[in-house]
Amino acid sequence: MTRGIDLIVFDPAGNTTIMVLTPVPRSEYADTAKRLLEIDFDEHCSWRGTAYGEQVAYIVPEDDSGRNEPIMEMCGLEFCGNASRSFAYYRVLFCGEGEETADGKKKIEVSVSGCPHPLTAVVDAEGRDSVIQMPLPVDIKMIDTTPVGIEGTYPLVVFDGISHIIIPGVEPEAETFDRIKEFIYRDVDPEMDAFGVMFINEEKDLMSPVVYVRDVDTTYFEGSCGSGTAAAAFAKAAEETDGTFEYVFRQPDGTLHASVIKKDGQVTEIGMGGIIEMTDILHVEI
Repeated sequence: MTRGIDLIVFDPAGNTTIMVLTPVPRSEYADTAKRLLEIDFDEHCSWRGTAYGEQVAYIVPEDDSGRNEPIMEMCGLEFCGNASRSFAYYRVLFCGEGEETADGKKKIEVSVSGCPHPLTAVVDAEGRDSVIQMPLPVDIKMIDTTPVGIEGTYPLVVFDGISHIIIPGVEPEAETFDRIKEFIYRDVDPEMDAFGVMFINEEKDLMSPVVYVRDVDTTYFEGSCGSGTAAAAFAKAAEETDGTFEYVFRQPDGTLHASVIKKDGQVTEIGMGGIIEMTDILHVEI
């Protein structure tokens, strides 16, 4: 039996996100996502050669969310920065929401999975940018990766819905990622909703994100990663004194920028943004 799904395909700096507008029960998230990720949306997407989704997000309407607003949930109920800022972009451009700022942009708060509080985003429709104030990490741990054959100690930045370890000088290969993932889940934290490795190639000025989502047991070599960008910016700012710091992270399919504000030795704010492309509302039968 097939069912009709309305959706929008977003390209937030290469991290292709299928956002489902049709209400779907949580019990059907994984199966629906599996079917949607098999579809090539190339004919609808002018920004890239192919347009298979890397991840699926679901909009839970106001009537079902238990709040006075719609919320966005990722397939594995993890947190995703790029999907969150895409949700803000949708709310402003398609729904006409948001409060106008002095410079003609729109400010809006969005509620998303993996984050216990609403997030503020500023959408620049003309510049095709959506900058979201990321949740602050709850912890940063220095991890000795010698047990997986990578000598050194590297920062694991822990958010509520996802954690990322930042590792320079190592190639982003599936076998390497699996070794790191198994070690982290076994010896550091077996309860993480999602886990990523940000492989940094300093010579090429390239960060390659690889992310695992536990509930759907999937690993993605992502075009870009918003929470990984925030994690890498947070780790860089740990070495700085107080001030505002701007970072740019070039990634396989796009570039994301991050700003970090640090006061009294503590990071108080992380903003993350980048170019967003999107299709019109599409209808598919799956």
